Amino acid sequence: MSPAIAEPSRTLPDSIGLDAFTARAGADPLPLAARYRLVAAARVLLEELYVHLPLKRAMHATDPVQRLRLLERRLAPLGELQFHAELAGIFRGLGDLHTVYQLPDPYRGHVAALGFLVERYTDPDGTPHHIVTRIDPSLVHAGFDVGAELETWNGVPIERAVERNAAAQPGSNADARLARGLESLALRPLRTGPPPDEHWVLLTYRTRTGRRRETRIPWRVRAAEWYAGRAQDPVPTLATALGIDAGNEATRQIKRALFAPPPARRSAARAFRGVLDHRTVRVRGRSYGYLRVFSFNVPGARAFAEQIARIAARAPAGGLIIDIRGNPGGHVPAAESALQVLSESPVTSVSFSLSTTRAALVLARSHPGFRIWTNSIRDAVETGEVYSQGFPLTDPEAITAGLPRHTGPKVLITDALSYSAADIFAAGFQDNGLGPVLGTAHRTGAGGANVWTHELLRVWLPDLLGDLPRGAGFRVALRRATRARGNVDVPLEDLGVQADEVHRLTERDVTGRNQDLLAAAAALLA
Repeated sequence: MSPAIAEPSRTLPDSIGLDAFTARAGADPLPLAARYRLVAAARVLLEELYVHLPLKRAMHATDPVQRLRLLERRLAPLGELQFHAELAGIFRGLGDLHTVYQLPDPYRGHVAALGFLVERYTDPDGTPHHIVTRIDPSLVHAGFDVGAELETWNGVPIERAVERNAAAQPGSNADARLARGLESLALRPLRTGPPPDEHWVLLTYRTRTGRRRETRIPWRVRAAEWYAGRAQDPVPTLATALGIDAGNEATRQIKRALFAPPPARRSAARAFRGVLDHRTVRVRGRSYGYLRVFSFNVPGARAFAEQIARIAARAPAGGLIIDIRGNPGGHVPAAESALQVLSESPVTSVSFSLSTTRAALVLARSHPGFRIWTNSIRDAVETGEVYSQGFPLTDPEAITAGLPRHTGPKVLITDALSYSAADIFAAGFQDNGLGPVLGTAHRTGAGGANVWTHELLRVWLPDLLGDLPRGAGFRVALRRATRARGNVDVPLEDLGVQADEVHRLTERDVTGRNQDLLAAAAALLA
């Protein structure tokens, strides 16, 4: 006999129901002409500027340009959500979280949320468990609280539900897709994909006392960030040195708003609240510094490096544990400058190159910051090279001039959600021999590019790109990142950074304060 279905008595604060949101969104659909403009712009970006197109065609056996041609012929009969799903699906098939279609208003700046988070751990015998680790107080009911273990999701065994959701995610490798499949169970950025099909989810779970129950939780929609009374994208649209998964940054902002308690003390400068956290941890009688870097999405590299240097200088002699799990990336100069203050020697940065297309050559000739790539793109007519010569994006030594360097032992913790600028940070940490990399997955998220928006590209390529309707947008991987030193010219895209040691999260990690993970990190320092 099935248990009675319970429902929370209150709704998620500062949100509206998914049904009300989709009704509002569908009341004023995009005109057909606007759809054609979006598809035409997508073709230009992918054919002329997308630096990973040859790699994606080979590795994922996909032809996004042909899919766009076919979509262009079949636009008229598609409904509003069908169109957005088709266009977003073409980009999702690339397995590249840098290169995405961004839905127009009112989807822009919004996230669909259930109001709780699910994390996964495995027993020593490999048995997986899926535990509620964060929940908004409005949803606590009938034993559905932190510590509840999920058994089924809409009638599907939870492990299979995660696998199915993972298959729909654009992760670059199996670990990344699984991690994103788990995270997107309860959080979906609407800027990069249409809303969930279901308006609620039906869950079977066991309470902390072992009682089996069912509940129904509705999807709600919240703004990721507000500015001047309207929902905004949490990532700058005109920045030239970004390497970031904008969708995951939006979900990070929502998680922080919903679940992060106000800080008991100022552990970092006000400008970096929610980005950095640090403390001293005790493991087996020894003290270590612990630095959590949640994001590199910061306004300036120098100020960020100064704060990292101040934190590192206070680390105990036992060593420094740096944790970039879940970091979606951000400002590439900030990531590389942080790496430099953690190294007693000059670091060798990753290199960036462009595709050798006509549009890339026009961009290189028109933008002063791209002139260094002009000759190798021009010469590709004769050399047949697919990519331009590679050059560093930043000079971390110049940015961090005069700052103290951390000379003690270090270990870096990564996971499959460490992406883009976080990939670049992990690659630099490993390539420059700063210390071992301890992963909760075998590889990082594998995003290797400098990403530009359609809006920014329009400034430099006005004859090629026009305006887009209703705040719609695109992000595209423009310059690919390749590694240095012993991994010279190895791309980060789709490969990521392989961990030196792997630690699978345990129950104590997920339900406590990462005790076993920190013990594993301390063992590597020792």
